[in-house]
Amino acid sequence: MKAKFPSITKHAGLNFPKNSGAWRPGRIKAVVDENPAELSDEDDDLCPVDCVREFKTDEEFLRILEKAKETDSLVVVDFYRTSCGSCKYIEQGFAKLCKGSGDQEAAVTFLKHNVIDEYDEQSEVAERLRIKTVPLFHFYKKGVLVESFPTRDKERILGAILKYTSPAAQDT
Repeated sequence: MKAKFPSITKHAGLNFPKNSGAWRPGRIKAVVDENPAELSDEDDDLCPVDCVREFKTDEEFLRILEKAKETDSLVVVDFYRTSCGSCKYIEQGFAKLCKGSGDQEAAVTFLKHNVIDEYDEQSEVAERLRIKTVPLFHFYKKGVLVESFPTRDKERILGAILKYTSPAAQDT
């Protein structure tokens, strides 16, 4: 099915104010001429990079947090279970938020972690962090957990990302 897109820039299906200085999801094709080209709906779902990185161990997670401190990146973690319907529901929305931000110097690092290990037991990370509910999103700034909430709402996740990446948040 083909869809025509208006002559505005949209990011992950959301409109963002121009020149706000805040983090923005990667670009989705936008039409800026008088004859909008046709784009397939499937184009919106393609992520050019594997931007949500999955980690398995506590050591790996701590290394990522340490590197993020050096670059002053926000780290957003999606804690999930493969058998969780709500986790599967939000997974696509979460991946769309990270589109185009998969390079190593991004202001936001997107991670995911399966709270159940290969032996069907709680992972060491989930155990250490006492995670009991999924999908659960953690937001880390300077290596410190600054916010945590369970949700299926992409808008709520985006709001937290913008909150911690806005110019005002950079000053704190």
